[in-house]
Formats: sequence, C-alpha cells, structure tokens
Amino acid sequence: MSEEAAAPIIEQPIPEVEAPQVEEQAPEEVTITIGEESPPPEENRAPDWVRELRKSHRELQRKNRELEDRLKTTEPKPVALGQKPALSDFDYDTERFETALEDWYRKRDEVERINAARRAEEENQHKAWADKLRTYDESKTTLRVNDYEDAEAIAQEMLSVTQQGVLIAGCENPALVVYALGKNPKKAKELAAITDPVKFAFAVAKLETQLKVNRKTPPPVMKTVSGTGPVSGSVDSTLERLREEAARTGDMSKVFKYKQQLRQKT
Repeated sequence: MSEEAAAPIIEQPIPEVEAPQVEEQAPEEVTITIGEESPPPEENRAPDWVRELRKSHRELQRKNRELEDRLKTTEPKPVALGQKPALSDFDYDTERFETALEDWYRKRDEVERINAARRAEEENQHKAWADKLRTYDESKTTLRVNDYEDAEAIAQEMLSVTQQGVLIAGCENPALVVYALGKNPKKAKELAAITDPVKFAFAVAKLETQLKVNRKTPPPVMKTVSGTGPVSGSVDSTLERLREEAARTGDMSKVFKYKQQLRQKT
C-alpha cells in the first residue's frame, strides 16, 4: 500500500446555469381595408374538420358553376370544307368538273388558313392565361398571410367563373383583391351582382385602387432554450479545477469521474 493514500473523490455539484433566452419573431399581422372602411371583425377559426367540409362544398359548387358556364358558351366550330367534287357529280362533264375541283382546292387552302389562325389564337390565349395564373399563384405568397386559402374559397364561392377570370386577367395584383373580397364577403356580394363583364371589370379596377395593406409586426417573443446541462460555450469551474489538478498530479481519475456525473445528470 502506498504511503500516501489516494485522495477521495469528492462529488462536486453541477453548477446550475440559467437557460438562455432567445428572441422569436412572431408572424406579421396583415390587415387589408377598402377605402376608409374599418376592417371586418375577425371570425373565430373553425375546427379543421369543419374547414375541410366547407372547402369540399365550395369546390363542388365551383365545379358546377364551371360546367354551367361551359354549357352556356358556344365554342366556334372549325370552318367546314365540304365534300370533294367527283366527275360523276357533273354528268362526266370534264370542263365543269375541273372548274369545280379548282374552286374546291382554293377553298381548302382558305379553310386550312382560317383554322390554323384560330388554333394559333387559342394557343396564345391559353398561354397568356397560364402566365396570368402563374403570376397569381406567385403573388399569393407575397402577401404572407396564413389564411389565404380560406379567403380565396369564400371569394370563389361568391364570384362566377367568368368574374374570377376577369379579376385575375385584369387586376395588377389579383391575389390581393381576391384576399380582400374573401375577408369582406359583403363587398364580394356587391361585385358578384354585377353580371355585365365590362361593368364588373371597371368596378374591380376601382376597388383595387381603394385597397390599403396594413402590416403590423408584433414584438418579438422571448423563448427560453430548454436544457439541464451546462450551456455550450460556458465555463465549468469545477471541471477546470479538476483538470488543473490532474495536470499537476498526472491522475485523470477525478476528471473522468466528474464527466461521468455530468453525463448521468443530463
């Protein structure tokens, strides 16, 4: 047995370190008013299952309106060419037949030109509409509101498909107008009553100039970082003292013991 007994390891209490607090930015509050009107009172948010049921009902109504609009709209039919003349149609009179055949070929070329122009125009319209929809979808995100889908569903429920198309195609910021109408059903109902597309377009354009966006940034919320052990980067004086002692004696057992205590408590 050595003359100097090994010094007993004294368990040092782990110093309590106060958990730090960090600022957490609350989401921005966005309010849209029309002219000098006060914003409508916020309704209590419905449960998720109620919102899903309403969404399904609105989607069904929207599809029904789209179908009705398609049935009312008569799409232009391609120009008909007519049957190619045959020699027997002219009692085998070759002169009359050749004249009719030449006329038929001229008409065929004209019909193909007209139909090609119509197809090109339709493609351009579809592309322009697709670009409008893409811009509309992109502008939704710039509003940074968490209830856009709910407001959009209310606006779509009240406006016809034609009115929605006029709004998206004509407004500078259609997403803002749709959101404002969804948050103000009374104003949406007034616009929905304007069935003339031209008058509706003027009314929507006037409405857009009256919209005011108010953004309010709530004060940051102080959030405490959870944790029981020493905070990363802080100095553990007990551990430092044991390391200094081990450097002098060459005995690391106290350091290992203390670290084991820390691991067990964390």
